Amino acid sequence: MVLAGQVLSASRSSEASARLNASFGLGASFGVSHAFDQWRSLVDYSGFYIAAETDSLGNCRSVMVCHTLESGCDLWACLPLITHDPIKSILAQPAPEITQRTIQIACHDSQNRWLECSAHYFSLETGEPRSLLLVREITNEQQSALAFQQEKLRAIAYERFQFSILELILKEQDAVRILEKMVRDIEAMHADVYCALVLTKNLGKLVQTVIAPSLPQALLQTLRQLQLEAGNGSLATAIAIKQRVIVENVMTHPYWGNHREAALASGVQAGWSEPILNADGEVLGAFAIYYRQPQTPSALEQSMIEQATKLMSLVVDRHLSQESIQSLAYLEPVTGLPNRKRAYEVLQQLRAQPATDAHWGVVYIDLDHFKWINEAHGHAAGNSLLQQVAERLQKVAEPHFTACMGGDEFLVLLSGLAASADKALQQLLSMQRKLQKVFERPFKVSGQKLPITASMGLCSFNDISTGDTDYVKAADIAMHKAKQGGRNHACVYQPGMQTEIATQVMLETELREAIAQQQLRLHYQVQVDHTGRPFGAEVLLRWLHPQRGLISPLQFIAVAETSGLIIEIGMWVLDQACAQVALWQRSLNTRELSLSVNISARQFCQANFVAMVKACIQRHQINPNALRLELTESVLLENVDDAVRIMAELSQLGIQFSLDDFGTGYSSLQYLKKLPLYQLKIDRSFVNDIVTDSHDRTIVRTIIAMAQSMYLSVIAEGVETQEQMELLLNNGCRRYQGFLFGRPMPIEQFNDWLQEALI
Repeated sequence: MVLAGQVLSASRSSEASARLNASFGLGASFGVSHAFDQWRSLVDYSGFYIAAETDSLGNCRSVMVCHTLESGCDLWACLPLITHDPIKSILAQPAPEITQRTIQIACHDSQNRWLECSAHYFSLETGEPRSLLLVREITNEQQSALAFQQEKLRAIAYERFQFSILELILKEQDAVRILEKMVRDIEAMHADVYCALVLTKNLGKLVQTVIAPSLPQALLQTLRQLQLEAGNGSLATAIAIKQRVIVENVMTHPYWGNHREAALASGVQAGWSEPILNADGEVLGAFAIYYRQPQTPSALEQSMIEQATKLMSLVVDRHLSQESIQSLAYLEPVTGLPNRKRAYEVLQQLRAQPATDAHWGVVYIDLDHFKWINEAHGHAAGNSLLQQVAERLQKVAEPHFTACMGGDEFLVLLSGLAASADKALQQLLSMQRKLQKVFERPFKVSGQKLPITASMGLCSFNDISTGDTDYVKAADIAMHKAKQGGRNHACVYQPGMQTEIATQVMLETELREAIAQQQLRLHYQVQVDHTGRPFGAEVLLRWLHPQRGLISPLQFIAVAETSGLIIEIGMWVLDQACAQVALWQRSLNTRELSLSVNISARQFCQANFVAMVKACIQRHQINPNALRLELTESVLLENVDDAVRIMAELSQLGIQFSLDDFGTGYSSLQYLKKLPLYQLKIDRSFVNDIVTDSHDRTIVRTIIAMAQSMYLSVIAEGVETQEQMELLLNNGCRRYQGFLFGRPMPIEQFNDWLQEALI
């Protein structure tokens, strides 16, 4: 059967799948059909694609689908010649345990295409080996990946450039030499561009200097004679209006009316300029970048060149005041705000002033889930967001001191508060509310509106209360307490918080002893389908303390995470879980049961995590299909690319992944579609009020629909009533976990319960 020259419709897809199932042996049917379905969902039907059944020698048995069929059923006539040998090399199965191989081939033809070729191995019922060859064009994916990689490399190169220039500024006295190096380095980081730096007359010794080592003579001469007035080219206009000027096409833009001949002779098609300003906003000159084709700079390029002009300003201003370079040591580079070092100096200066009854206040601010913004939208967007946050905070906090403490953390230092501690606290809370309103409006980044919230910690003090306390650290502690309360909150520092920290340290010591004394226990909670029949369980950690009895993980998991003990605990749990799966798989009644194991962020990010999981499976000789690893969204979003790589490697063994607490975090399809997931787990917070809360019902409905559209299984946790189960079932959720079906219990009790339930 051949389906050629058209996009696969649902009916034709079914025919192709039926054709596959009819051809394959029963053992391979599901796996190979699933591979075909996955491949079909990835195919770009405007490009090249073909699916065929071959033998191990490369002889085509049938063509399932094809973008076009020029020579009957001749597979090799359809494929570019350059692909023949590489494809033939993967058609024979190298070893029984290897079920598929994939290669990517660059076809350097007129279309410069990239093809992804996968061979999936199976056997006919007669035992004869076969391969399902799946070929699809991935040119667009390769180009996107290449563009992303180039942008990433450029950002890394620019960071190195910044550090090298800063080092040079501190060592080198010749400003012109530094500026020439900057221009050359920036040209080296951008293909097909010319750069020019023009310094204006008010710079003393550097009178009307043009630094443009690679600029063609015609345009160089134009710059040397340039009249600095608005409308007279990109560079002169930027200097005149003190703003960035972008000209996409110099041949049509009115600013370039007097300079088109010079641009044409120099091979310049586009140009934009950034003014160089000193600390007082006075113009020192301008930096220009000229393209050899009509275009506008990307957001990353704009950000990089803007930062470069700030460095240039420092180099030039250095000859007027050495303080400019010193100030750089006190500025956070992305936001331009004073940095952590400067914040502590200002605080020290306040405390060194003559004693008064007045209070001071500190507001420590941390953006919630800022890493997710970086992951979903890129670091250029993240930097733009930080700059806008800094601008809003500074405007609201004036005339008080505002600093960026690094990354996404900010600080506002208030002076001159009331002498009364209560009144000073009210003034501090009033400022906090104003700062919180900064985040009520979304931030506009790259044409998108991005909402973000912030957690804040507050602390007030005066000369009497200062002592040796680090009040910045105190406000930081209060901020973390606010985050624990659910984020987008504020918390006032209390002395008891220090005690709480001491308690956490004591708990860590006891937890170490608990591990050594084998006080940790595992409980098992059943998971059932819509008929009430168990299909698996989740293993849950408990701590049997000799004095305090059974301790919930809510009380000690956070300490285990921060201390790193979670790695040792997590591997012990995984080992015990695999041992239990091995026991179940020896019994006819329980051999089909799956077991879900929670994996922590610290554990998942370990470099040897994959190797440890593989070793555990090998040690207990279990079928990996029975093992289900549960991850939270925050774990995956730390680094989506690494998460995909780790999950893909373990998925090839047969391990399944479940996304735990789904809906409580970022829940972005942008990353969800990249992950090799098996299941979404609806968080209990949505299940609790599903019967009475229409909002929760809508969220649950959406999660179930999303899972179904992505061919993912879905399970609801925290199901405690029959009404909750019926609502979930009516909306398409057919798997459940909760007290309605069984509480967590020790393995002996759980196994006894299973024997009755599985009769």
